[in-house]
Amino acid sequence: MIQRLVDENATRKLDQHDYRRKYDGYASRYAALESREDSLEKERERKEIQYDIFSGFIVGLSETAELPVDFNEKLFHRLVDFATVYSDGRVVFTFRNGAEVSTEI
Repeated sequence: MIQRLVDENATRKLDQHDYRRKYDGYASRYAALESREDSLEKERERKEIQYDIFSGFIVGLSETAELPVDFNEKLFHRLVDFATVYSDGRVVFTFRNGAEVSTEI
């Protein structure tokens, strides 16, 4: 659209105020769309990483002979990235996929 406007301005006599207003509007819209494309691409990449993490988790579970009903230290280490203990008695478990679960002790 911008190129078409520039071409039209080069071949026809356009009011330069209107031309500049249209050009700035198109350029602004283009910049916004480009920014949106970048954010969508980053979101897609984040979801691909999350998919890989979940796939690894599923493979790990499928290698387990039976689903754990009781605490399983090996499974715990596969799932939990780290735990944060707060002075108010909360413990926040951060899983390898980025999810968090908070509990009181």
